[in-house]
Amino acid sequence: METKNMFKNSLASLFIATLLPVSVHAADCPSSDTANKGFVLENNGARSEFRKAEGQIVKTVNHFSGSPQQTVFSFAGLFDLARFSKNEQYAMHPLSDLSHTLPLKKGARIKVAFLPLGPDEHADTLWSLELTVAGQESFSLGECTYKVLRIKQVIKRGDEQVDILSVLYSPDLQATLAKVYDEGTANEYTSRYDRIQSLTQ
Repeated sequence: METKNMFKNSLASLFIATLLPVSVHAADCPSSDTANKGFVLENNGARSEFRKAEGQIVKTVNHFSGSPQQTVFSFAGLFDLARFSKNEQYAMHPLSDLSHTLPLKKGARIKVAFLPLGPDEHADTLWSLELTVAGQESFSLGECTYKVLRIKQVIKRGDEQVDILSVLYSPDLQATLAKVYDEGTANEYTSRYDRIQSLTQ
């Protein structure tokens, strides 16, 4: 009888142990309410720490495997205003009024005129960034799921197209979670984050 009771107690303890991780270790999913406190996005080659700055400015510190640390200042996490590292010094000055850019909606088309700033840049050439919101979809980061907007970004120098890609952008986090290059071609490639957690320090 004692052996039988010990067996029942062991089963009960095992059952409770299997339940504990579910209740104690809930998924850490930053939201629109908590994102201002900072969060971390990661994949196997990068760790990015996001912190909200003044106004619509988001500061991101990127740590890459085998590359220098990079600091990025972006407009609402949507497009870069400045990037700094040991190997790169980039900044752009928007000439367009950005105050009506957000919130973004499906079908929206926005054109931002800007000048790249740097010792080798020519200030007499107007650049532009064209944003087209193609649609909305769900995006998973581990146990966390977010609604993202698929936004086509086209950069032009005058009338010359310099770069084109699509980004998956989370309005709640004010962060770009993935970038899609050569979309719709045989060379299509997606660079994305796989994990997210709140910034604890």
